[in-house]
Amino acid sequence: MKKILILLLVLIVGMYACNKHQTALTQLTTLSTLPMKATEYIDSNYPDASIYYVVVLTNSAAKFIVTLNTEEEIAFTQDGDYLGDGELYNGSHHGGDTICNDTTHDWGHGHPGGGHRGGGHHGGPGHGLPIDSLSPAIISYITTNFPGYNIKHSELDSLCPDGAVIEVMLGIHGAEPMKGIFDTQNNYLLWAERIQFSNMPQAVKDYIISNFATYYVCEMGEKFTMADNSLQYNVYLNKEQLHINVRLKADGNLFCQQ
Repeated sequence: MKKILILLLVLIVGMYACNKHQTALTQLTTLSTLPMKATEYIDSNYPDASIYYVVVLTNSAAKFIVTLNTEEEIAFTQDGDYLGDGELYNGSHHGGDTICNDTTHDWGHGHPGGGHRGGGHHGGPGHGLPIDSLSPAIISYITTNFPGYNIKHSELDSLCPDGAVIEVMLGIHGAEPMKGIFDTQNNYLLWAERIQFSNMPQAVKDYIISNFATYYVCEMGEKFTMADNSLQYNVYLNKEQLHINVRLKADGNLFCQQ
């Protein structure tokens, strides 16, 4: 199991809206409280993100709400079964063995800190940027090309082979989050979205099977839509303590590996 970097300590916070009809937040907890089944789910399905903190709930179908460094929230039962979007259970709504991570990975989607360590999602370590520090050029690009999306998180990171990049996590109600990635001169490079490895092009899967037969392939990877609309795919692999990600063109040719 990889090293864990959790920002929050065990801390009791005041109950609010505490009755049988409302969700009550009882405490912020360390990762050790989270069932193994839940951590394994996050490792496999969010290999580009890391856990930021864990909240324990009462009077809710969800026992744990896990917030990733990407600002995404995931709900789990007491036994660690996945329930869905944590925002449906966190009190603002009425609601009822393999580790998948690259060496230092986060989604702004996790596949945080890196993985469940600290660091950046593609190269690392990543460094958070205040949203209000983003350049007007980036804000203008997002507003024009991604209308309706809200900026949830921004980070200075590194991407193989581009070097230093600015990653902006975007969210919109009813859709999966995505990331806009810009160079340090605020030029748009690509946008990224999560995709299951099984849904990647056959040429990509064939390359991985042929060249990494002894590695475990994470269920979830990333699809990159480049500025010229060509597609690339990021695959996350691990073997024992070795975690790598492989960036491939849609035709299965290697673009970058780290």
